[in-house]
This record gives sequence, C-alpha cells and structure tokens, in this order.
Amino acid sequence: MKRVVEILGWLTAVALLAFASHAVFAAGQTQDGSNAPRERTRTARGREDLSPGALVRGARTVYVAPSEHVEKKYLEYKLGKYEELRDWGLVLVSDPSAADLVLTVDKTALNYIFTLTDRRTSVIVTTGKCVAVNGRLAAEYLGKEVVKKIKDARASGDAGRRPSRRRDRDDSDDDEWSES
Repeated sequence: MKRVVEILGWLTAVALLAFASHAVFAAGQTQDGSNAPRERTRTARGREDLSPGALVRGARTVYVAPSEHVEKKYLEYKLGKYEELRDWGLVLVSDPSAADLVLTVDKTALNYIFTLTDRRTSVIVTTGKCVAVNGRLAAEYLGKEVVKKIKDARASGDAGRRPSRRRDRDDSDDDEWSES
C-alpha cells in the first residue's frame, strides 16, 4: 500500500510539472500564436497628492450626512446660502456615492463638531466645531464654520505641511549687491 501511494505521488508531481510548463510556454505566445517575445511595459504609478488642500481644491460635490443632532435639510439650506461654495464649484448632492466630500456632525454637550472627509481616500480634509444651544443655531454656525475651514484648507496648499529649505548666510552673499 505504501508503494502505491508513493507512485501516485510521483505521478501527481509529474502531471503538475507538465501542466505548469505548458502554462509557462503558453504565456509566452502572443495572441496570433507566434512565440515572439512580448515587450514588458512598466508604468510608474504616480503619487497622488493626498494633502487636504489638494483634495478640497479637486472636490466638486459635498454630501451632508444625516445626524441626530442637526437637521440635514436645514444645514444644507444654510450651506447653500454661501456664494463661496458656488465660486469654488462645490455643489451639494443628496447621494453619498456621488460625493467627493462627506460632512458629518457629532455633538458633545453644547459642542457641535464637524468633520469633512474625502469619500474616496478617507482623508480628513478639515474639522471644526461650534457652540450652540440647539440644532437650528448649530446649523447656522456650522455653515459659517464649514465655509471658513474649506477656505483655509483651499488656501493652505502644501506650503504649511513641508518644511522649506532655508539658504545659509554664506550662499546669499552672491545675491546681495551693495553700492560702495
């Protein structure tokens, strides 16, 4: 019995080797059946800019997520009043899958905290808060704060995130001219 199992194992190994070599040689053939070598092309995957400034500048649609703390329709109404959103090309949408940015609102005590997130990458673009005694006032204050934070994020760019190289004093002597 042991001998039979050993022979079956060897036959299985030979069959796997035959199928594997056939698959390797078949992969070398082009669609017309010739064995001409295929050119391998390697495309470099570009690094996407995931900075909040770049994400908010590239966004075109905003979805206001439902919240138990603030009435969604009233917050959309308040946001729709701001000309800046139209100037930036941002529109409010009712379908979350059509949105570039998602606005969520949470509450702790009297603090209404919002988060603006890029839906595709899940990068938090900006956050903020306002203090209000009820959801109606909070929607008004949140609208103002959201627009302010979007404006700040759009203006920020990458300059605030990366340290800039400063030139040494010795290098700047060439640039300075003095009349003597």
